[in-house]
Parts: sequence; structure tokens; C-alpha cells
Amino acid sequence: MEGAVMPRRSRWTVAQAWAAGLLAYAVAIGIAPTRAVVWINDVAWTLAPLIACLLCLRTARRLASSEFKAWRWIGIGCGSWFVGQLHWDVNQLVLGIAMPYPNMGQIFYSSFTVCVMVGVLSMPEVRGGSPLTIKHFGNIGLVLCCLVASGVLGLLEPVLRSQAPLPSLLVGGIHTMLLSGTFLVALFALWTYHWTRSWTAMLLIVIGSGIYLVTNLIYSHALLSRTYVESDLINASWCVVFGCIAWAAHERWWLELHPSVATPRHMLARERWLEAVIPALLIAIMVVVALVALPNLSRRVLGIAAVVFVLFALILAVREAWIQRESQRLNDELIRANRRLSLANAELQTSEQRHRDLNRQLEARVAQRTAELGRAYGELEGFAYAVAHDLKSPLRSINSFAHLLRQHLGETSTPEIAGHLERIRNGSLKMAALIDDLLEYSHIERRALSVSSVDLGGAIGAILNECADDIQRRAVAVQVDIQPMKLLVDAEGLGLVLRNLIENALKYSRDVAAPVLRIRATRTGSFALLEVADNGIGFDIAYHDQIFRIFQRLHRDDQYPGTGIGLALVRKAVERMRGRVWAHSEPGNGAQFFVQLPLDESASSGD
Repeated sequence: MEGAVMPRRSRWTVAQAWAAGLLAYAVAIGIAPTRAVVWINDVAWTLAPLIACLLCLRTARRLASSEFKAWRWIGIGCGSWFVGQLHWDVNQLVLGIAMPYPNMGQIFYSSFTVCVMVGVLSMPEVRGGSPLTIKHFGNIGLVLCCLVASGVLGLLEPVLRSQAPLPSLLVGGIHTMLLSGTFLVALFALWTYHWTRSWTAMLLIVIGSGIYLVTNLIYSHALLSRTYVESDLINASWCVVFGCIAWAAHERWWLELHPSVATPRHMLARERWLEAVIPALLIAIMVVVALVALPNLSRRVLGIAAVVFVLFALILAVREAWIQRESQRLNDELIRANRRLSLANAELQTSEQRHRDLNRQLEARVAQRTAELGRAYGELEGFAYAVAHDLKSPLRSINSFAHLLRQHLGETSTPEIAGHLERIRNGSLKMAALIDDLLEYSHIERRALSVSSVDLGGAIGAILNECADDIQRRAVAVQVDIQPMKLLVDAEGLGLVLRNLIENALKYSRDVAAPVLRIRATRTGSFALLEVADNGIGFDIAYHDQIFRIFQRLHRDDQYPGTGIGLALVRKAVERMRGRVWAHSEPGNGAQFFVQLPLDESASSGD
């Protein structure tokens, strides 16, 4: 990007180059002969508007549509002045014709003022400004009074005494009014509206239009009094005018290339500074013009000037009174706002104190309920163990006495009695197993997890060793395919899950001619996917959710004994370890149980 590599010192390039050119121009006018001075003036007056025009058009191409029109109009104005100067150059330097006043080029010079006014009024700040107030009309009135007083003091007597033709005086008067309007519009816009990044550029336009107005007044006075000469330093002022416009265009272009350069924080101070300085500046301008025009002052000029001065004072008084009233109104609103803010702060503090009190009460109540819940859990656990102990004691007695009774009857026992005694013993054993499983189910919910890094292969191997006798006796084909990995789980909970799944696989495949137990484990992202499958009787997938509920069984106890708690324990243990369990099966085609558990990623990355 062009602005990304552009050094910040280029911000002053145009100002420095123009200052050097003006210095060389002034020196050349001072030392050159009269004929050369004419050429120097014409060349300088031609180059200055041309360069300003090019810089304004370059700036316009860089800006958004809202400012593009403004700078394009100002560039067109500089171009119009350039065309008028070309007309002057051709006639004076090429054709050797002494240019009268007024002449055809005056149309282009006047067009310059119109274009600059249109450009200033097209600025976004002016078009989006606040509605006009008494202060705004006061600003217009003060500037108009200053312009009228300066014109009356500086030009009225020379015009009345001049022998120039009436058309020349009318053209000069119209051109002077346009110049005054340019300065008025620019000064009013800078003085009235809130400027941001364009503030410096607008200030330079005001300075340039003011210099143009003063220069034209001095130039017109010299023409009317027949005191103008080509070597006057007043000729350099035209170049100063376009230097200000060129500098303004370059400044706005440079700021657009450097968006990181923020608007100065003291912009409000600048606006207040203008509020104080501009009225004083207008008074100073009128006084200076009166002192310069002192030899040409007459009673009628002094009378008209006195009326204008009185009007200026009245407008300034009304304007300042309105500003003071507005300031007082804003101050009163600020005081009322501060009072409302103080009341709101007091209410906020009261509300915060009330919320703190409620929070303390809530925390105390939560602590109380937590303590009560802890006691209830403790009582429930004690109750569970007490109930289990009280239930298992008679069961042990029933089992023991049934066994003793069978021994006592011995050979005299009939098959029917022996069957009854066997059912009594089996029922007591099943009841004891059910009580143990219930205690395990209630214990797993209350037991604190001890999460650690557990080697999955080692845990599976330990469970297979526990079941080795059953596997060997039934000739079960065990297929193990486990990727080396470590899980971040509770070791006791993992053992419970593996034990129940493997025992279920062995149990439900016992009637198969060639039972197979398949265990696989793979990585899936940050989890391990464990599969325990068999080729047993399987189940209907419609009962998938039912088999993980407590006491839910799909087969009679005489077919496949069990309590209906094993898979419920598996689901509860897996969920507590931030995993999930599911199954897939078809009747007669075995069952596959899948368990997803979190990996120990630190151990895996270390491997």
C-alpha cells in the first residue's frame, strides 16, 4: 500500500517546498529588472494554481464520495484561476497586449471563488452540522460587519474619487463581493461546525481565502490610486494563497494515507480557542484597515464605519449573551444530572448492600442444606449397610439350616424334599448376591473418584486372568487387539466395567459350540473406543435402553442367572468417568458392547 511505506516527514513536503519557492520568488522580484519581473510574476502566477489544482484532484481521488466532491470543486476552482492566468499570459507575454481591467480572465478568477465556496459547503462537517442557532447567525453578522467596515474604510473613498469607467467599478465590486463571500463561508464553517481530521486543512483554506481577500483589496486600492507596480511584494501574495490551498489538499491526503494518526484529543480546546480568538481577530482587522486607510478617511466614511462598528458591538453582545445563557442552561442541566446520578449511586449502594445481605443468607442456607444433605447421605449409607447386614444374617441362617437339614435327613430324604431344600439354598444365595449388587450400585454413586493414568492393556489382562479358569474350561477363543494407550479414569471403576462386560460375554455365549470373545481398543481423537464382543445369543436392539436399567433382564433366571444390576453398574461407572456406553446386537448373532473413555493425552504425547 502506498501509505504504508510513506515516511511521516512527507507531511511537510509541500509546505517546505512552497516556502522555498516563495523565498526564491521574492528575491527574484527584488533583484530582477522590470521586464524580467513581468515574466517572473506571470510564470509564478501560472504554476501556483496549476500545482494546487493537481494536489486537490489527487486528494479527491483518495477520499470517499462525501469529501470527494468537496475537493474536486476546490481543484476545479484552482484550475479556473489557472485558465484565466493562461489567458493573461498569452495576451501579455506572447501577443504583447497590455491587459485592461477588467478583462476576459476576470470570469475565471471569479469562478475560482464560486468553486471554493461550493467545495467548502460540500464538506461532510458542514452538510451534517447542527441546526443554525443565534450563535451561528451572530458569527455571520460579525464577519459581515468586518468585511463591510474593511471595504468602506479601504475602498469607498478611492472608488468615489476614481475616474474609472462604471463597468470596471461594477466588475471590481462583484469580484470583491465574491472574495468576501469566499472568506465568509470558509471562516463561518471553521468557526461554527465540529471538525475532526479535516480541521487543519479547513484552517489553511480560511487563511488562504483571507489572504486572497486582503490581497485583492490592496490590489484594487493600488489600481484605483494608480500606485501599482510589478515589483510590489503584494504580487507574491497570490502564490501564498494557492500555497495554503495546496498545503491543505496535501494535509488531507496525507491523513487519509495514515489512518492510525488519530484526531487530536485537544480538538475541543481548539474550538474554544477559535471562539475567543476570531472576534478579537475581526476587531483587529478593522482597526488595521482603518489605520492603513487613515489618509483617505472622510466624514461620510467615518460615519458609515461608526454605524458598522456599533452594529458589530450589538451583534457581539447578543451573541455573547446567548452563549452565556446556553452555558448557564447546560451548567444547570449538569447539576441536575449530577444530583440524579448521586441519587442513583445511593440507590445502587443500598441495592448492593441488600444483595450482599441476601447472598450471605443464601450462602448460609446452602451451607446448612449441604450439611443436612451430608448427614442424610451418611445416614442413608449407614441404613443401607445396616439393612444389608440384617437381611444377610437370616439368609445365612436359612442357607445353613437348609444344609444341616439335608445332612440330617441323609438317605431318608425323598427327591422332592431334596429339591425343595436345594431351591431354598439357591434362593438364599441369589438374595445375598442381589443384596451385594445393590450395595455396590449405591456405593458407586457415593464413592469419590480417584482419577489417574491407567494402562488399558494391563487392566484388560488382569480381568482375563481372573476369568482364566472359565475360559480354559469352556475352550473360549479369546481375540485381543489393543493399541497401546493409557486412560485418564478411575482404576476401580474401569475394573468394574471390564469385569461385567467380559463376564456377560462369557455367560451369554456358553451354549455356543465354539464360543469367541473379542476385545478391541482404538483411538478416536482424545478418546479410546473399547469393544467387547461375543458370538452368543445376542438380543433384540429394540431393548437397547432397557438392558442398562437396574433390575431389567431379557432372560429367565433359570436360563442365565443374574441380578439385572451388572449393566446398570457399567453405565453408571462409565458416565462418572466422562464416557459413554452403548451396544449393538441381533438375536442369535452375538452382541457388541462399546465403551468410550477419555485418553491420558499427556502420557500419549510422551509415548
